[in-house]
Amino acid sequence: MFRARRTRYAATVKSVSRIAPRMARISLEGPGMSAFRCDEPTQWVKLFVTDPLDGQTVGRAYTVRHYSSAEPRIDIDVVLHGKGPAARWAEAAAPGQEVSFGGPRGAFRPEADAAFYLLAGDESAQPAVLTIAESLPPGMRGAVYLEVEGPQAETEVSGQADLDIIWVHRTTGRRKGEALRDAVLKAPLPREHVAAWAAGESGAVKDIRRHFTEGIGLDRRRAYAKGYWKLDEADHRDPLASD
Repeated sequence: MFRARRTRYAATVKSVSRIAPRMARISLEGPGMSAFRCDEPTQWVKLFVTDPLDGQTVGRAYTVRHYSSAEPRIDIDVVLHGKGPAARWAEAAAPGQEVSFGGPRGAFRPEADAAFYLLAGDESAQPAVLTIAESLPPGMRGAVYLEVEGPQAETEVSGQADLDIIWVHRTTGRRKGEALRDAVLKAPLPREHVAAWAAGESGAVKDIRRHFTEGIGLDRRRAYAKGYWKLDEADHRDPLASD
């Protein structure tokens, strides 16, 4: 996932908290992180953890939800979907456990002339979406579409921009991402100065990407859409989007 070798930092789990029924916030800290810096929205690290089932070390990419240079500390929000080694580690994570991570990588930089931002994501992309929402300046208008299981999974959204927050609830029997896709394709938008950012299940994001460029005619430079994961595929990597 990394094109060049990145510094690897040692860290310790400071705390684990449930911010939603199937979302854990895991805080990492430690003197090994003293040189780490993460100052821009959507930046992510590759976290290396030990699978409690077979003892193997695996690496997975996670957005840095919060960063504090004073401690130093990072928070990552992990979806507890019950599948895969990283999810199993997150279910069992406890203070004092040692991990390591590389990065950061990636960064969001707003379009200079954008007056309206459309942001969209499922649970996997929610941390990245919220870092963008919180970074947008006062006076910026926009809409944020977030797909979750139901009202109990909604979390707090803050920021200075004038954003409409639309929680999209999945109905029983629907594949993840479909409700988000449908909502984004129907989203009302102003005619000019629109930029968009979306991430989530790869199949749904593919349709959203096409809608951005063909449906509403956004230039590709103003329409970011990335598949963070794919149904029935482990550690998916989207070939159509850069970091």
